[in-house]
Amino acid sequence: MSLVKLNAVRGLTGSVPAANGGGGKILQVVENHSTTSQSTTSATFVTTGFSATLTPTSTSNKIYIMLNGGRTSYNDAGVDPNRLSVTFYSSIGGATASDIMGSSAASNMELYSGTPGYTWGHAYSMLYSPSTTSSVAITPYYRAVNDDGTPFFNHLTQSVNVRVTLTLMEIAG
Repeated sequence: MSLVKLNAVRGLTGSVPAANGGGGKILQVVENHSTTSQSTTSATFVTTGFSATLTPTSTSNKIYIMLNGGRTSYNDAGVDPNRLSVTFYSSIGGATASDIMGSSAASNMELYSGTPGYTWGHAYSMLYSPSTTSSVAITPYYRAVNDDGTPFFNHLTQSVNVRVTLTLMEIAG
């Protein structure tokens, strides 16, 4: 490795060593968002209707998935709490999407209808290893756990557009 000396009068001398190519570098970033208000009574996962797509440059690379923002809420005051579960589905190369979380959802929330009501923004992340160089489309899905109420995945109120953002980062493996 070369020695680098900094002299305030003469400037930089020597050569800067090249960075060693280890894993963990961010290679590309894509994002998509939704400002659509949506809720469900379904006990099985339903699509949010928005996704982000990334094409990994190597089969050893991973995809860091983040879902942030928005406003979850209840829509059925007759059932207290409304229960919301969120997961991620992946479609590789245009194939049928499948749940990549398995039996562990990204979240399970209890949304109470008390005044003024409890709501949260989404804040989930995970590292996904698709082992492909084909396009990977990630879509958030959600459901009402045990048919408990009508939870909102994103709830717009008083004409305020609330934005939920899905970000994908390709991470060098």
